[in-house]
Amino acid sequence: MARKNKLKNTKYPSIKELEMADGSKNHIAIFSHNGTRYGERNLTKLFGVRSAKQAFEQLQEIKSELSKGIDVFGSKSEKVDDLVVAYLSKKDEGYRKTSEWTYKKHIQPVIGHLMINKVSKDHLEKIKKNMEDSKLAKSTIKKVRTILHPVFQEAYQNEVVRRNVVEQVSMGGDSVKPELTDRLNEPLIDAIRKIYNSALKQANNYNAMFLISIMCARRFGEILQLRYEDIVNGVVHVRAGTTKTFKDKNPETVAEKYPLPKEVLDLIGIGEGEIFKLYNRTYSDKYAQMIDLGTKLKLKPLAEKHPIRSHDNRNFLLSIQSKKFGIDFVGTACLSHTNKKADINARYHSIEFDDVVEVFEDYWEKLRGNVN
Repeated sequence: MARKNKLKNTKYPSIKELEMADGSKNHIAIFSHNGTRYGERNLTKLFGVRSAKQAFEQLQEIKSELSKGIDVFGSKSEKVDDLVVAYLSKKDEGYRKTSEWTYKKHIQPVIGHLMINKVSKDHLEKIKKNMEDSKLAKSTIKKVRTILHPVFQEAYQNEVVRRNVVEQVSMGGDSVKPELTDRLNEPLIDAIRKIYNSALKQANNYNAMFLISIMCARRFGEILQLRYEDIVNGVVHVRAGTTKTFKDKNPETVAEKYPLPKEVLDLIGIGEGEIFKLYNRTYSDKYAQMIDLGTKLKLKPLAEKHPIRSHDNRNFLLSIQSKKFGIDFVGTACLSHTNKKADINARYHSIEFDDVVEVFEDYWEKLRGNVN
């Protein structure tokens, strides 16, 4: 429950009174014992005390138990590392893997070793600046908030910290990414052909991953969970649990389908289980390196702050193919875009799969340079 007022002193040493939002009064112990500072402990919440006197008497018992080596509070570690690990252990595998990578790479070096009540706004600003200096995508920087906010919020609700400091720092800035045409100084078809041709030259495993993103406009997080068993006659049967759009369905339900081009089928061959073994961020970093060093894209100044990255492949497909097939059709049939005026599932099932294939095959021929 949220605090209404500041802590008030009582006539009992180490015991404070706290008025809650509903008008009730909790009694808080702030004390040290045998060289260990325990910070704020809500004795009303933990032990049911109803007065300052009861809280003081309870505190004496607590100190006696602590002297005997008894973990009176039954407390788990309040170190950031341990709290984040516990939080992520409850998440699905795909989310956990990508979040663990972001945490270990960017967050852990700055605050992982700290107790959560020692983390300040300055720590979070440092994490943000380090990531911005590395020219990481804003969507990646925003993941800091996604990971840490629920951890700090739980600590706040349990009165381990006085405030959720994550709410004091804006991660990622403006969520609206500029249009491709505002960042590219050449026709979109020329740019995506450069990216396609560069992807063909990448080392095995990277090339197949990149080509699915480029040619089929799928997100890296979804591609990473692709299994050989999902592919039937060259068509991917997308499991609902692997894609952002269909999270409300049974995870193993086939939510949609899309074809794979011959370039990808030749590269991945046949097998069992997961096709791609590396972390999402490993592929993302390699893709960014390919774009920045290997494609020779003609860029406008705005691309310095908003570089071309894998998620833009969805925009390439939508922008280029909408001229021939219509933006609404391409967005719904090929990208699973939601539409507030119509239920996505109903709209998807009203579209013949052959029509979906036609959009992709036409796009692939453009990428290969066979048509304009």
